[in-house]
Amino acid sequence: MIGYKVLAKDGLKGPFKKSSILKALTSAMLPLQARLLDLQTGRYIVAAELVGEMIDTTAPEPKAKAPVKADKQAAKETLKQMAEQPLKLAEETPAQVEETPRVILRGQLALKQAKLPKPRKLSERAPDELKQPA
Repeated sequence: MIGYKVLAKDGLKGPFKKSSILKALTSAMLPLQARLLDLQTGRYIVAAELVGEMIDTTAPEPKAKAPVKADKQAAKETLKQMAEQPLKLAEETPAQVEETPRVILRGQLALKQAKLPKPRKLSERAPDELKQPA
């Protein structure tokens, strides 16, 4: 039987058919980064290659930092723009709060009106029946 073996911490597991591996991947039982030994070719592949997906293993390159002077200058410009804008009172600005719809349950009893069964009495023969054995 030609299939794949899954590389685990304690060694190779398998062999498994391709359909079993795909089912395990879709049900999240096997991660896309799992290493598989292809029994036909004898080489290791990543499970994502079996599905046909690409995993980006390269780390993203850090962006070049802008000079500090440019950041300070941009901050000063935004402060100037904010200072030039006239202030508005909260009463003049329209409310941006959206009301959430209320849910009204019909046919349900309120918690206060729920009828609970009466507590049962302990038998006189076994007064310790509620105690847990040690």
